[in-house]
Amino acid sequence: MAEVFDNGTKLWYEVTGDGDPLTLIGGFALLHNQFDFCNEILLDAGIQTIHWNYRGSGNSDWTMTEPFSIERWVDDLKVVLDDAGIEKTSIWCTSTSTPIGMRFAAKYPDRMNALVTYPFYRTNDYWREVFTAAHWCVKAFGLTTLSRAFASVVLTAETQYSPEHFTYEKWAAPNYERNVNPTTMGNIMDVLSNIDLTNDIPRIKCPTLLLMGQDSVMNEKAGMELGSFDFLTSEFLRLKPDAEIAAVKGAGSTYCMITMPKETTQFVIDFLEKCRKERRA
Repeated sequence: MAEVFDNGTKLWYEVTGDGDPLTLIGGFALLHNQFDFCNEILLDAGIQTIHWNYRGSGNSDWTMTEPFSIERWVDDLKVVLDDAGIEKTSIWCTSTSTPIGMRFAAKYPDRMNALVTYPFYRTNDYWREVFTAAHWCVKAFGLTTLSRAFASVVLTAETQYSPEHFTYEKWAAPNYERNVNPTTMGNIMDVLSNIDLTNDIPRIKCPTLLLMGQDSVMNEKAGMELGSFDFLTSEFLRLKPDAEIAAVKGAGSTYCMITMPKETTQFVIDFLEKCRKERRA
């Protein structure tokens, strides 16, 4: 593990393995733990992994000395990569942290090899209500309750209330407690509630793969259509038609790398290998 300071703020990161670098960006409460079940698979495939936490979260400083923003977090990543001596990387980002990876790819195209992302790039009224509800859930009932609420919609309908569901929830809740500061969470939610990368998506020049589970509860319940697989992928493709799609069947939304890590990670490995061959051709 390593750390770098930016204007007095500590940023945590960890580089493991050799080979082509892959920077991983998990959702706001799971962070690097979102890829716990993928790490060994990636390393065995000869991929170097870079985990990190943006300011206000996880192992990085939670002190708020300036307003949080996607732009600030994107530049946090640049600071980390510069300190690690990584000139170019691929990025695999998911859940609420995908705008960090997308914005980095658009802002620093010369630093990118490929982008694997969940297709959330713009906050609408639906997502604002989700983030507001998440904030108030934590204030009223705590972080463990929030982890349970999120698991209930990102897992598949068949998984609900099964032993598998409770196994994943027991894993997720402690990570929420470690990775999120309830005090700064409101500021993070404010950032997530005001995202619009509509103009950035067409400017992403590197090969792009949209990756998510195809069978989450959000696909099936009324009122959640704006978080469904079909809606999110079609909206992204409208802006970047050359993006590819990897649908993990039998997995839910952003928990695909948790519930089906082998299948999900293989999509990433195959895509990165294809991109590597195309760069060398």
